[in-house]
Amino acid sequence: MKKTICVLAIVLLVATVAFGAAKATKGKISKDNVGQLKGTWEGTCSFGEFGGIQPNSPAKLEITSDGVPVNAKLTLSNVPGPVAQQLGVMEGKAAFENGDGQITSQGSVMFTGQDKNFMEITLSGEKGLRGWYFYKGLKGDLNLKKK
Repeated sequence: MKKTICVLAIVLLVATVAFGAAKATKGKISKDNVGQLKGTWEGTCSFGEFGGIQPNSPAKLEITSDGVPVNAKLTLSNVPGPVAQQLGVMEGKAAFENGDGQITSQGSVMFTGQDKNFMEITLSGEKGLRGWYFYKGLKGDLNLKKK
């Protein structure tokens, strides 16, 4: 009886890992599917831990190209004062544009800018997009859904 339970547990574990790995590779961005990114994505942008709190803002990412290089505009609706000061923008609404998005070998799109700033986006589930950025010493993430 113990052997049967143990074998069943191992089979379930292997099946879960195999299914998860198969699902993860489905979400990779390539030259064949990069056009699916075109459109408007909305959600939130976090600014990491900042002064003991973890502020965030509503975010909208507009991807205007259907090929490489990927053109995008990120609009943040509510940038808190201390975060705005760190980013060098006005408090409230701020927009950032980049037209050099390149597909990486890991199946994501990487946008690079001056002073080693970057933003990386990848597909996440059905109609989801996850992103990470480093901008002027600030590190945070994006969690977006296609509209």
